[in-house]
Amino acid sequence: MGISSVIQDFLSNGVECSIVENLEAADCRQSETLAFRVSEGNILIVTDKHKSISLCKFIGRFNSSPRMLNRNETKEVTGYQACCLCPFGLKNRLKVYIDVSLKGNEYITVPAGMRNLVVQVKPGDMEKITGGEWVDVCKN
Repeated sequence: MGISSVIQDFLSNGVECSIVENLEAADCRQSETLAFRVSEGNILIVTDKHKSISLCKFIGRFNSSPRMLNRNETKEVTGYQACCLCPFGLKNRLKVYIDVSLKGNEYITVPAGMRNLVVQVKPGDMEKITGGEWVDVCKN
């Protein structure tokens, strides 16, 4: 998995793809993608990089305590290293959730599957490409 699978995911959904070095995307809201195991299986949650997961909200939404996948599990399930986990171009189909803390931004940056590279994407386009569902699981 890498940039080519990210680009293919965008193109197959008819969405323009803009991959830049992380430093060039300073004017966008930065996000991070986290991999968890819950009772329904493995999931990804895309959150604001500067917010943390609320234990109460997580349990309330998923009826399960948060258990993050370790580095090896993350690589095996997604095809990406944990440090540059991307919700696009995944090795296996996973349910993707997007925290509402990202919803009000014109653009957000998402790791592009390689260290120091990000994709700039509109929140609505992220929802479309990933089949993502909006959730409220971060601390305020």
